[in-house]
Amino acid sequence: MQGKLWLPVVIALAAGFGVGVFAGPKLLPSKPDTNLYDLSALPEELREQHRDQSYLDREVQIFEAGKEAMAKFNARMAARVPLELPDGMTSVPLGAMFEPHSGAHWPEGVDGDLSAALEAAKEGWVVLNFWASWCAPCVHELPDMGEAAPLYAERGVTLLAVNTDLMRKDTPDSARALFSEKGVENLEPYVAEGPMIDALLAASGQSAQDTSLPTTLIFAPGGVPYAMFQGGQMDKPKVWTTPETLAFLDAIIFSQ
Repeated sequence: MQGKLWLPVVIALAAGFGVGVFAGPKLLPSKPDTNLYDLSALPEELREQHRDQSYLDREVQIFEAGKEAMAKFNARMAARVPLELPDGMTSVPLGAMFEPHSGAHWPEGVDGDLSAALEAAKEGWVVLNFWASWCAPCVHELPDMGEAAPLYAERGVTLLAVNTDLMRKDTPDSARALFSEKGVENLEPYVAEGPMIDALLAASGQSAQDTSLPTTLIFAPGGVPYAMFQGGQMDKPKVWTTPETLAFLDAIIFSQ
C-alpha cells in the first residue's frame, strides 16, 4: 500500500514556505481577475519585505527551484519498479515495495556504533530503516518497530533504525529522549550526522535532494540489496509486527 512520502515537507521548508502564499507583485487586495495578493494580515516587517522587488524576485526563484526539485522527485518516484511479493501473498503493510534503486549498496562511510552493528549483521538478513523526528509516519511506527526487533532476531534478521534527519537538527540526545517518550524498546537510537547522512542515503540509491522518509531497505545475507519500502501507514496501529509482515520475512528468508 502506498503511504505518504515526506519529501514535500523538506522541499517546502527549504524553498521558503511562505512564497506560495504571500509572494506577489503588489501590496494590495487582489481582484478576482488579477494576480495580486492581500498582504494586510501580515506583520509590518513582512509587509515591508514584500515591498522590495528584489526580495520578491529571490522568493520566486526559490519557489521555482522547489517546483523543479519536486518535479524531478515525482519523476524518480514514477520510475521505481514494483517488486513482486512471494507466492500466495497479497500485501505487506510496510509501505510501497520496490526493487532497490540501481545505485543501492551496502552502507559505506559509516563509523561508530552503527558501523559495528552493520558489520556484525552483514552475514544475515538486515532491515535498515531511515527516519527523522519531523516525519510523522516515522515516529508513529517506532514503538511497533521496537516490538518487532526481537521477533525478527528469532528469524536471524537484524532490524536497525537510523535517524537520517535531512535538516540535521536531530541529535543523539534528542533521539534518545524521543525513544524514551514513545516507549521504544529493543532498538538503539542511532543518529547519522554530517557525512554519514549522505553515505546512508547513497546506500539506498538516493540523495539529500531526492529522497523520502520513511525509507526501509532490506539486505540479503552478504549485504545484497533485496527490496525497498517507502511511505508510512499513519492509519494503522501496527505494521512491523503484523502476521503479513512476519510471513513476508519468513517467505524471503526460506526462499534463499
